[in-house]
Amino acid sequence: MNKDFGLIYLTHDLPGTGGKIKERSEDFIVEEIPLYQFSDAGDFVFLFLEKTNLSNLDLVNLMRKHLDLEDHEVGVAGWKDKRAITRQWISLPHAKTSQERLAPLADRGIKILEKRRHSNKLRIGHLLGNRFSVLIRQPDPEAENRAASIIQRLQNHGLPNFYGPQRFGAGGDNPQKGLALLLGKYRVSSVRKRKLLISAYSSLLFNLTLRNRIEQDLFTRLLPGDIAKKHDTGGLFLVSDAVKEQPRADRMEISATGPIWGKKMRRAGEEAGALEERILDAQGLTPDVFRKQPGSRRSLRVALREFTLKPELEGLRLEFFLPKGSYATVLLDEIMKIRVSV
Repeated sequence: MNKDFGLIYLTHDLPGTGGKIKERSEDFIVEEIPLYQFSDAGDFVFLFLEKTNLSNLDLVNLMRKHLDLEDHEVGVAGWKDKRAITRQWISLPHAKTSQERLAPLADRGIKILEKRRHSNKLRIGHLLGNRFSVLIRQPDPEAENRAASIIQRLQNHGLPNFYGPQRFGAGGDNPQKGLALLLGKYRVSSVRKRKLLISAYSSLLFNLTLRNRIEQDLFTRLLPGDIAKKHDTGGLFLVSDAVKEQPRADRMEISATGPIWGKKMRRAGEEAGALEERILDAQGLTPDVFRKQPGSRRSLRVALREFTLKPELEGLRLEFFLPKGSYATVLLDEIMKIRVSV
């Protein structure tokens, strides 16, 4: 099993800032931005919570215990860093969320910042993105200039949309367990845990595909048969004429996508499809292994448009926005050149 999860630096030739993050909870703050407006009516309560050093799985289990809920009744939009202050939305059945039942959450360090109503349950992906405020302590004296150079290149070419190390579990063995589940050699009772483990393995395959394209200088270049994504609408289309479409990719209007293998995944063709199948073949697998998985496409890069650097007495603060599904740890890796711990 790949131990570095396929991660490499796009800006490997630019020195990083060094330094440390997450020395304190307030050094890493994440705020979730909702995808849609709430109707303020319906069978679900949406709570905007602030939690400190608490994983999403711990949060879900806490909600189940205190409110006597089934696992599927707790809705979340995305997975958040554990070692951080995180502000995120969750959904719960309105019938089971009286003020009396919610009050004990304060004793567990969970603050309810806002309470709304809506007609549907919150599901993974129901968010626009996340805003981050991260303090790098003890950076290099040239940290601000170094960070500025790295950010400039990433804004010109895009941030590699790798899955961050937290996707693969604290011990890094979630992809191995996910593969074992796919092959029928491992079982778990929790549906949520099963999806998490299989997703970890699919994420590793995506990372390996992205790494291969960076190593072949194909990160920003379109290939015949690529499935490209429009950054403004999210629409996908087949690249039949790579030369014709390349100027749009150069302007960061579109990007090639990589595979999240499954029955609904749109298959790439020609040169791009062959590259993706070689990655799968190197793992000793065929697409049929993923026949029961939904599948999708994921952009190989992210447009980095909102970013500020703020020198402070304690270090260098970075403030930025990333769309849903993208990892701040990947961006911080590029800037610091020190693998960020989860």
